[in-house]
Amino acid sequence: MTLGDLVARHQIVISAGSGGVGKTTVAASLALWGALEGRRAVVLTIDPARRLASSLGLASLGSGERDIPAEHFRAQGLAPKGTLAAMMLDQKGAWDALVERHAPPEARDRILTNRFYQHLSQSFAGSYEYMAIEQLCALAESGRYDLIVVDTPPTRHALDFLEAPRRIADFLDRKIIKWFVRPYFSAGWSALRAMNRTAGFLLRRLEQATGIAALAEISDFFSNMSGLFENFQTRIDRAHEILRAPGTAFVLVSSPEEQVLGDAEYLSSKMAALRMPLKGVVLNRVHAEFRPARRGRGRDEIGPEEVEQVADLVAQIVGAPEARELAANFVDYQALARGESLRIEQFRAGLPRGVPVVHVPNFARDVHDLASLAGMHAHLFGVRAAA
Repeated sequence: MTLGDLVARHQIVISAGSGGVGKTTVAASLALWGALEGRRAVVLTIDPARRLASSLGLASLGSGERDIPAEHFRAQGLAPKGTLAAMMLDQKGAWDALVERHAPPEARDRILTNRFYQHLSQSFAGSYEYMAIEQLCALAESGRYDLIVVDTPPTRHALDFLEAPRRIADFLDRKIIKWFVRPYFSAGWSALRAMNRTAGFLLRRLEQATGIAALAEISDFFSNMSGLFENFQTRIDRAHEILRAPGTAFVLVSSPEEQVLGDAEYLSSKMAALRMPLKGVVLNRVHAEFRPARRGRGRDEIGPEEVEQVADLVAQIVGAPEARELAANFVDYQALARGESLRIEQFRAGLPRGVPVVHVPNFARDVHDLASLAGMHAHLFGVRAAA
């Protein structure tokens, strides 16, 4: 199976990997390919670095879905058979929308103006990633798109993304919620401390974490959110269902550096443990080896001694001072490419059988418009290669 087959057979493609490997660019290129092939595609970024807009050649992106206009495609020589939209996650806006959709009508305004809620919706560990999954679920359930490409944060944060439903579920444990909404909660710190030392310790930690000393506001928050929390487990189960569905594919994006490939191996193992298996790999910014044809021996790699001989020969023929620098650069390039090739070979050996692996070269310039994104398609979809 090729990467093209993979994207064609899945509704949701989640791009994951370390920071700085071109993950956002790859996600945008995958979504563009879907649009060119006739899909109703959308790309969602939850990377706060906000590089998706520049990859699509746009000045900016908002939290709402923004359609890429047809004239934008035509101006760059492209004629999509489908459509392409893009959006960026607004964490606070996504929480507010969730409250609007699921909280009891009489409690919505009290929740949205509650100081504890305002802090929680922007700073609680895991809430950003969870709201990204909520947004993914909303897109999947809307029926407006048959290809949804998600650009995730860097590796460690990508794990937060994968584990976000479980973390939110732990936080919203029903016993804790029932404890918080007890009538005596609003009586104040001294009453709580007298009744339960554990409660006092927990509230001190909450106040240190949030900077909000008004315990009544925390009590009011949980009391008003109780109706919403009852529906959360259903949403969390739905999120797990979508992330593990046959129609969802995780594509790992990596560069050939040793540490980055190590991060990729770690993420791949964690994904397998979470039952969200890796289905494709994009190795980006790869330096290709120069492998000249040899008479009687077919294609083979060029050795270090032969590279030096070629360098000496070029310098003798050209005779210019720059020739030696060019030849030395070629020697360094060949050594770099050979090192990458060996690391990639070792990395591929540890991948599950049949996972498509594609190489995208290290381009001479940044990819920052639709035409450049389309230029990646020959490398992403034109080569059959599997581990």
